[in-house]
Amino acid sequence: MEKVAFVLVGAGRAGMVHGRNLVHYIPEGELKAVVDVDAAKAQEAAGELGVRWYTSFDEALEKESFDAVCIASLTFTHRDIVEKAAGARKHIFCEKPLAQNLEEALAMKRAVEAAGVKFQIGFMRRYDPEVRRAWEMVQEGLIGDLVLVKSTGRGPGLPPAWIWDRAKSGGMLAEVSSHDIDAVLWFVQKKPERVFMEAKNFKSPEARTQFPDFYDHYLLTIAFLDGPFGVVDGGCPVGYAYDARMEILGTKGMIRVGETEGRGPVLYTPEKKAVRDTQAGWALRFRDGYLEELKAFIRAVLADTVPTPSLEDGLRVVRVVEAGHESLALGQPVAIKEW
Repeated sequence: MEKVAFVLVGAGRAGMVHGRNLVHYIPEGELKAVVDVDAAKAQEAAGELGVRWYTSFDEALEKESFDAVCIASLTFTHRDIVEKAAGARKHIFCEKPLAQNLEEALAMKRAVEAAGVKFQIGFMRRYDPEVRRAWEMVQEGLIGDLVLVKSTGRGPGLPPAWIWDRAKSGGMLAEVSSHDIDAVLWFVQKKPERVFMEAKNFKSPEARTQFPDFYDHYLLTIAFLDGPFGVVDGGCPVGYAYDARMEILGTKGMIRVGETEGRGPVLYTPEKKAVRDTQAGWALRFRDGYLEELKAFIRAVLADTVPTPSLEDGLRVVRVVEAGHESLALGQPVAIKEW
């Protein structure tokens, strides 16, 4: 069986989801090594996955023979790894968000195009069975013309401290809601004309002390010419659950995707009529999406086809994020000029 050999960069939560999928669930994929700047984390991950470990991608490039890199490291490291991988003619699967700003994203695009390697951005909701079926329903015309596409993304806890710093992460809009922005763009399939963002810090005074521009809840509206309303509703920490839902309204009906309840049993007691645990987290909710997106990337490499979603899809989300933050600073809508 022909296989695609990978080096995994980043042994955090998302990285380990991809690593375990490669080792246990994708016969056409082979994991050669894991890279993490934290030696203890790299060693622990490598021990679990049964591979070699490094603390720098440069060392992995020098010592390992592989076909592709799976990038699941912090956002501000993406450009450097992508440029080095492309320079070494390695295919690239990169977690979202693509980059922390437009300048970095464009540099990554130039590197990938110059090298002619394949690139897929990790917008796994496109491969989630529920979301994908909803998208197919829209394409089949089951709800008529689109009126509203709304994507909600809320997390139970406050993200890691590095995300609080918009100089490193692109902010909560990028780190938490890139999937939501991409989902809206994917469903609508039109160029957005302008965006308007409002945001506040309701629950995180400690983050605001360090970073005055930090926000923990926000609303982004996306206006499309001759198209539907687009809305992204996000927030962390909400406490009650991991909450990822979509509502797609059309002229002939409505589609709703996702729920805050988990998939476990329902408990009935005299005190509470019915209780089911809330959704535990993104890794469980979207486990099928994470698996299928990596399978799709491997198929594209083996068949020499174009992976999707593309680097261009990642770049478009970065453009929307930057326009959103500009809108937030100005207090008014901001036009999307380039697309």
